Amino acid sequence: MSLEADLKPSKTWVPLGIAYLAKSLCTSGFDVEFKDLHDYEWNEVEKLISDISPDLIGISCFTFGRIESLKAAALAKRVNPNITVVMGGPHASFFPEQILMNESVDIVVLGEGEVTIVELAGCLAEKENLDQIKGIAYKKNGRIYRNLPRPRVKTLDEFKFPAYDAFDINQYKSPEIPPQYSDLPGTHVITSRGCPFQCKFCSVNHFFNGKWAFRSPKNVVDEVEMLIHTLGVRHIYFSDDLFTLNHDRTIAICREILDRKLDFVWMAETRVDCVNEDMLYWMRKAGCYRLYYGVESGSPKILKLINKGFTVKQVQTAFKITHNAGIEPCCFLMVGNPGETPGTIFETVNLIFKIRPTALPIIGITTILPGTDQYELSKKQGIITDDYWLSDDPPPLYTGEYSVDDLIYLQMLLIKGICPELYAYLCEMGFDENYFHMRKINRLDHNISHA
Repeated sequence: MSLEADLKPSKTWVPLGIAYLAKSLCTSGFDVEFKDLHDYEWNEVEKLISDISPDLIGISCFTFGRIESLKAAALAKRVNPNITVVMGGPHASFFPEQILMNESVDIVVLGEGEVTIVELAGCLAEKENLDQIKGIAYKKNGRIYRNLPRPRVKTLDEFKFPAYDAFDINQYKSPEIPPQYSDLPGTHVITSRGCPFQCKFCSVNHFFNGKWAFRSPKNVVDEVEMLIHTLGVRHIYFSDDLFTLNHDRTIAICREILDRKLDFVWMAETRVDCVNEDMLYWMRKAGCYRLYYGVESGSPKILKLINKGFTVKQVQTAFKITHNAGIEPCCFLMVGNPGETPGTIFETVNLIFKIRPTALPIIGITTILPGTDQYELSKKQGIITDDYWLSDDPPPLYTGEYSVDDLIYLQMLLIKGICPELYAYLCEMGFDENYFHMRKINRLDHNISHA
């Protein structure tokens, strides 16, 4: 039995999705080989599959990496046509029929896979019919079948800790870690899954059926303690989509860390409307030094249009109390959502100067991703169809209101407003200064005299 990770160009975090599935299979008595193939060459992947000679191979399929995932599937079938190829992950879950149209893929696991993969492996080993396994789609006699969905797991405590033992954590370095902590042995830990909020650009709510499932404080800190004592971990990124949704749970995790006198530093991601002073006090006391907030925009209009569910005032309050607690507040920003103009960009610039994030904001351009309201809008506008994903092209930027060039211009306008030094550096690295000339403003039709 073999379970392989998705293929990506660099190592940042231990692939916990694969590690969770591998642990479930190992615990159930299956012979499992699991590898992170981020830095493998294709000939190395082929040799690995040939050497292991698995009965089943599992491949993660994300929207950005879907072409590499399908290439891995084709390679596996070329090595041995009798290998059963299973795909899982967000993209495969959103488009199971499309993925199964590929002759190299036999089965798609829909949504969370820990329980499903064990049942599936047992069924295949016993050569039983697949029609009773919830949460899969599969091919049989030239037809595609989609079984009943598997209910969400209510508490994540029932899952064993991920199988970290196959990975050298010292090989994984995330760019989000500040230089002063980058030499510390570290990993990320997931304490909850899902998000109940419905931001229009995000697919998390759809993938997890709008539910937020979580681990108990004791279970979370048990894993942290294991990582510290067995792997020497001293830095952890709690990479939940929404770490602090339940304030009492967050404080309980912090108290548990303090009661056990665990020596490590950590950071997390959350929303500005999911923090308060008391919780931040306990987080700092327990070793939290940085929080990433999904701010996205400083424009009230944009926040409303993307359904963020909070206000600019709440952003300011959250950053103020985070600074006061001694925790570094950082933020993610987006450019190019519906309704964006140079004016809304400058509202974002003004907000950044007020909230003073510790590090330069991470600025992305709105990308059309499956499972989002933005994707459905883009289909209605004729920007994209489901057949787009049959191509080798990366996920497209949202061009419902601007061209790609104009979107890049808006992104650079934001960078120039927030950090002129970075803007100048980017221009030195090859961007044409004339490309960002103010003549663009006339076509974008907005007054920027206050800039």
